[in-house]
Formats: sequence, C-alpha cells, structure tokens
Amino acid sequence: MIRTFSALALGLLLALGGCSSGAPIKSTYDYNRQVDFTGYRTYAFISENPMSVSQAQGAVNPMLEGRLMESIRIAMNAKGYNEIQDVESADMAIGFTVGARDQVKVDTYPSSFQMGYSRRAYYYGYNYGTETRVRQYTEGQLAVDVFDVSSHTPAFHGVASRKISEADRKNQQEVLNAVATEALSGFPLAGGSVVAPD
Repeated sequence: MIRTFSALALGLLLALGGCSSGAPIKSTYDYNRQVDFTGYRTYAFISENPMSVSQAQGAVNPMLEGRLMESIRIAMNAKGYNEIQDVESADMAIGFTVGARDQVKVDTYPSSFQMGYSRRAYYYGYNYGTETRVRQYTEGQLAVDVFDVSSHTPAFHGVASRKISEADRKNQQEVLNAVATEALSGFPLAGGSVVAPD
C-alpha cells in the first residue's frame, strides 16, 4: 500500500483563507518527465489524512484538511479526472502540505521634495528626503504532490503562495479553491497534455 509521502515544499497559504480580489497568488510547478500522463483518468487521496504540516507552521485548524481536500477535488474534477476511494486502484495519489511564515517587507522612497532659492547667492537647489517603511505580513503556501500509483513515484509537484489578509480569514473556502486551482494550474489536462514550466 502507498504510504504517506511528505511533500517537497513548505506548505500552504492558509491555515487561514481568502478572497479572489485580494493579493495575487504566486505559483511554480515541476513534473516528472519519465511519467506518461496520457493514461491518467482517476485519482485518490494518498490516505485518509493526506495533509502534512510544515514544521514552521505550528498549530493548524483541524477543519482545514477537509476544506483543502474539497478544493483539490474541484480543481481535479475541472480538469476531467474522477475521484475514487481505493488509492491502489487509482491512477494517481494526491497528498498536500500546508504552512505559513512571517515575512518582512522594507520600502524606501522619497518622502519630501523641497526647492530653495537664495537671493544673495543667486542659488536654487533641491532637497530630497527619504522615508523607510517596514511591514510585516504572513505568507501562506500550499504544496500539492501527485504520485503515480503503479510505480509509486512522484509525478507532479505544484506550489502556490499568497499574502494572507484579514479579509482572507473570513472567506476561507473561496481562497482555498483559488489557491488549490493555482497550485494545480500546470498539471496535465485530461488526455495527457503537458504545459512545460517557465
């Protein structure tokens, strides 16, 4: 039986949640060139509890796992794949990792513009001041890993990350759906077409 594989990246963009009009979602992905995706039709989650948590994450809402499973179902079903319950009978097994980390952003920009003129010296000049702002925010990540069941090898790895806002925390399912869709955006479509990563 397939055992739970730990995902390659630190986890998710939400021990929380969000709305599609918020911060942009960044994503990257890679896939195994040795895997033939053309025969894939069905998937199952790698275990009853397919979510791993990044060590840096700390405590996670226990309801997050079920919500993310639903978001991944939506994304996979939209691509034409069908979920089945028996992982050994599926073409693909899916696991995912979630995490969040604090980030610091420093911005420096001109804060004032002054022009001076001296009659005695017939002089004029410009004075630029600068202002630095330091902002702290939380970035969450979701890493989705797809494994080939027949060979028990990794087939696809996708990561999506996003800055988490207070609005996100109030609209979890909507943003979880968007993040899962983005994490799987490079996954081959039904029929096996592959979009090479940038």
